[in-house]
Amino acid sequence: MLETLKPELEATLQANQVPFASFGVTDANATRMQAEIGTAGAAPLDENHIFRIASMTKPIVTLAALQLVARGDLRLDQPMKEILPELGEVQVVSRNSDELTFAPLARDITLHHLLTHTSGYAYDFHAELIAELVAQEKLAGVASDNDAFLSAPLIFQPGENWEYGINIDWAGRIVEKISGVDLNAYVKANILRPLGMEHTSFSINDLNGDALVPLALRDDDGNLSDVSELMPNVTDGPYLGGGGLYSNVGDYMKFMRMVLKDGQGPDGQILPADMVRDMFTNQIGDKQVGYMPSRNPMLAKGHGWFEGTSMKWGYGFMLNETEVDGRRAAGAGAWSGLYNTFFSVDRARETGCVVMMQMLPVYNEAALAVFDTFERAVYSANS
Repeated sequence: MLETLKPELEATLQANQVPFASFGVTDANATRMQAEIGTAGAAPLDENHIFRIASMTKPIVTLAALQLVARGDLRLDQPMKEILPELGEVQVVSRNSDELTFAPLARDITLHHLLTHTSGYAYDFHAELIAELVAQEKLAGVASDNDAFLSAPLIFQPGENWEYGINIDWAGRIVEKISGVDLNAYVKANILRPLGMEHTSFSINDLNGDALVPLALRDDDGNLSDVSELMPNVTDGPYLGGGGLYSNVGDYMKFMRMVLKDGQGPDGQILPADMVRDMFTNQIGDKQVGYMPSRNPMLAKGHGWFEGTSMKWGYGFMLNETEVDGRRAAGAGAWSGLYNTFFSVDRARETGCVVMMQMLPVYNEAALAVFDTFERAVYSANS
């Protein structure tokens, strides 16, 4: 497969002015293709380079929370104020004429709400009301170098809608509270080490920091500038379940292989098979994963999904309800990270695809073109 795909991948990187990317394809048992193309800083990209994977952290931390459910330490319908009392004190913001007003919770936030992004929590770079609070300096943005953004209000009452937000950061706090150890320690002991993911951690101190690739900002003309210093490296916390992991393609394929095999790791079950299937089952009913507008063009472009395809959310993954033409079967799971890392896990066709770039804003046209070309080429090679 490498000989078939690599020339096309090299061409799409060049055509879209993307300096480097790491690509991987796996089935349930083994890597089928891995390619590192381009130059990261002064060095040719190789399989040992480390990427900031941002929201590709979410499926891993979602799985961590589900492990605690499987062990009987948590319930999906459990009010999370029982674990973290501050989750019972959150308010809901709305606009009344020209003013923002705040109301108390009408119902409790449950673990299910957090894991499905139906709690009402939102991101400031997508949600207008949260962006307004950040602009007024009444709230820290998610790009701050700490966890102050967790003080955000909700934008609707729990369970009323779907909105992508800081839910899995809260889920990470819950994992810490229940397990009695920090999130990095829990995830390493219960997921990363059992899967052999030696190049993945919430702390850069656990990894080869010199192998961390630079982060670029891409302007509308395709020019790139190094903005690595805008995202300070995390050493000793806070460990953010919504986006704090460092990893690479080789390691992430190990995670994808586990979910392709119904939770089976190299030496044992990581999560019960029925709960892995729940991760790939619509958990939001008739709600939709809709268009995600941009409130901060440096961080994110506005982005929709596949035309004519209804998008849902399971636990940890966005799901396409119908087949995506030329690509995923119905029910495939996928997501992405702020720095333009992307993956899809297609259990029906036993195919996992992952690509890691490292630039802002997320969902810029060049990055989307690279992932689109890659995924289509993989499925074409499989046909």
